[in-house]
Amino acid sequence: MDNHPAASSKGFDIYPLVYKFDAPREWHERRPDRAYSASVVICREGEQPSADNGRVFHVPEAQWADLGAAKRAAVQHGSHIIDGLVSGESVAGL
Repeated sequence: MDNHPAASSKGFDIYPLVYKFDAPREWHERRPDRAYSASVVICREGEQPSADNGRVFHVPEAQWADLGAAKRAAVQHGSHIIDGLVSGESVAGL
């Protein structure tokens, strides 16, 4: 994970996490359009993300062909969580 947040919003820092997508075993061909998955870590602005002051949210049901697209999607998903646009996800208590 980067030492510096990719974005900040409303008093929270957003750290994208991008990792190789683990394709299901029943896929017999390569799927280069689905190479990466993403999550996002959100913590209070200026604090280092940790188990005590940060929270990890998975970016649901999506894979991306390149790192840049996955990072952008993670930052956008984090912003939507902070804005209260994602049902069932919240930064309350951070």
